[in-house]
Amino acid sequence: MSENEEYINKIIQKTGLSKKEIQKRMEEKKIALKGLISDEGALFIVAKELGVEIQNKNKITSEKIEINISDISLNLKNLSLIGRIREIYPVNNFTRKDGTLGLVGSFLLHDPTGDIRIVLWDEKTKIIENDYFQKNELVKIINANVKIGRYNEKEVHIGRNSRIILSPDDVDYKKYPEIKEQVISIKDINLNLRSITIAGEISQIYPKHEFKRNDGEIGKVRSLIIGDSTGIITVTFWNQDEEKLSDYNMGDFVNISNLYPKQNNRNPEKIDLYFGKTSQIRKEKITKMEKKFLKINLLQKSQGFVNFQGIITQIDNLKKVKLKNNEEISLLNFFVSDDTDAIRVSLWRDTADKFSDILKLGDGVSLKNVLVKFNSFSSRNEVSFTTTSEIDKIDLEIQDVKNISQDYSAQRTDKTKFSGKYTKISEINSSGRFEVKGFIAKEISNITVYNSCPDCFKKVENCTCDIKKDFIPRMILNLILDDESGTIRGSFIGDLAEKILGVKTSDLVLIKETPEFEDYLKKISEKLLGKEIIINGKCKFNDFSNNYEINVYDFKEVDPILELKHIVKEIES
Repeated sequence: MSENEEYINKIIQKTGLSKKEIQKRMEEKKIALKGLISDEGALFIVAKELGVEIQNKNKITSEKIEINISDISLNLKNLSLIGRIREIYPVNNFTRKDGTLGLVGSFLLHDPTGDIRIVLWDEKTKIIENDYFQKNELVKIINANVKIGRYNEKEVHIGRNSRIILSPDDVDYKKYPEIKEQVISIKDINLNLRSITIAGEISQIYPKHEFKRNDGEIGKVRSLIIGDSTGIITVTFWNQDEEKLSDYNMGDFVNISNLYPKQNNRNPEKIDLYFGKTSQIRKEKITKMEKKFLKINLLQKSQGFVNFQGIITQIDNLKKVKLKNNEEISLLNFFVSDDTDAIRVSLWRDTADKFSDILKLGDGVSLKNVLVKFNSFSSRNEVSFTTTSEIDKIDLEIQDVKNISQDYSAQRTDKTKFSGKYTKISEINSSGRFEVKGFIAKEISNITVYNSCPDCFKKVENCTCDIKKDFIPRMILNLILDDESGTIRGSFIGDLAEKILGVKTSDLVLIKETPEFEDYLKKISEKLLGKEIIINGKCKFNDFSNNYEINVYDFKEVDPILELKHIVKEIES
């Protein structure tokens, strides 16, 4: 009887599965692992998944189970990997619970399918000191196990029975090309990347912030915002690393290597980058004119620094705005159009003063290295100037120029237009735009007021606008709607909250400071409870409440006559 037959019989005895079922599972495992394991290796994995111990005879060696990094899963043990060393991290000391001293080190392994962190303990860390243990060196790892790391990601741990072979002689080196430093576009950054290099322009540098750590020491943190032609992202420097920013200014082009990504604490859809022990930052010489001129409609699909041209189709008067420190600065807004779309541009300070007398309606303009960012109020991308942005008047003729005032008006109207096609709350099971008719079903327990940026309307601490202005109070009112099929929470923000409550935010701030606020909430609840309304908005899943919720774009009270006409129309159709 062959070794495989012995192991199959053992699995049959332990599980009751048929030989045909076991062989089917083996084939499925080989297909899942892209044919990179043998029959013995597939049998080994199937046995492990079924909880059958077959390694005691030591007939199946882990060296036969070589898989790609992308195929690593938590149920795999005693696996072998081949790849190149991408990053090497320092060895650190730590004290165990029993008081003994331990060592831990790690490196990043790369193969053509991805990266994974390899963790070494105690005596195994000595290989990091080997002169041949360098970046880009090919290594083979034998008999390693997969565990979950502290950031909830998969890691490969080197145990007592594991081996690391430098420059193995039984590997086809052509399958593992040397790693070349590659700059990643900001839009392509994701949490699966472990070592990220970006290049772009510093659009903002935040002040240093000091805080007290758990050990009583003073910690330091400082962040900057980097932008390229695809987007912008925050890079954070901790403790001594923040001193590296002393030689950098807004407008500098930089290359930052070996950054690691992390999910933003406040916004799960946002990724931040962190400067670590092996990260490096350097200035880059970049010719801005190398960027091509984009059509304006493409700016709505981009973020970061771009070049574009167009005709000024609307221009506001120069405004004076006051900052939080009472400094008064200039602001000039205008719209630039081509034959595809239009976009709003904001100039600040001396640039606004200079061009308020130069730019006129109908002028052709060329804008270079300007920053495109999303404005949550207009729900469109808009353009801001930084220290390295340029604007020039040019001779330009465009047929069928888009009129921005009409376009924006239509865009806002479309956003809040009511279709009369209502979705039952119980049927909302995905993100997207919905229109719901229901009645307000729960008393109001609180009304939130937060300090917001007057431009982007984000909370002050989340604002990334280049020019910091005096904050304004902004209101959030959450209401529970019931349509008899279910309930959903709708968030009314800013002017919508003021409209449904019938009170200005500035007045509500004063009311909240009085002892009558609780009585005010009761009176408002009595006024709104049972009121039937129609809301139009964007639905998103809230991980905290474990329910879908609606960010309300607009609302209106139900008009019985109009609703009757709507019902009759539906019946007739």
